[in-house]
Amino acid sequence: MLWHRRKTAHQEQKPAALAAAQPAPESFEVPTDLRVDRTTASFMAFPHPGPLVIADTTVTCRQCEAEREWMVIKTAEGVFVRCRCTFTWPEPRMTPKRFDDLMGPVTDVAPDFNHALRSMGYDGAFSGTYLT
Repeated sequence: MLWHRRKTAHQEQKPAALAAAQPAPESFEVPTDLRVDRTTASFMAFPHPGPLVIADTTVTCRQCEAEREWMVIKTAEGVFVRCRCTFTWPEPRMTPKRFDDLMGPVTDVAPDFNHALRSMGYDGAFSGTYLT
């Protein structure tokens, strides 16, 4: 455990150093042969670590009352949200377009849905745990 000594009124406070300006990263284009064809995937999913707001409402798990750490899933049947406690529900307020906007580029491909659940920590192993 780290302990910090509290500053007293007689100690001089120095301004924080300004962060050096970093150039914006160059755009990264995934080579064509490495791209995933989103139209042939049976499901797509991504972890959403923070609060998820849909239609001006913050999503809350009805089973464990969690307010963050979601897995957002898109299948042919629609968009679903899964909590770390394994409770999964359809989310009709999230359109497939909104899903694609939130997901961003594909970074990994799982051989099946159960593998995706395990690799992202939504198989129940981290139930009740918020990861940092």
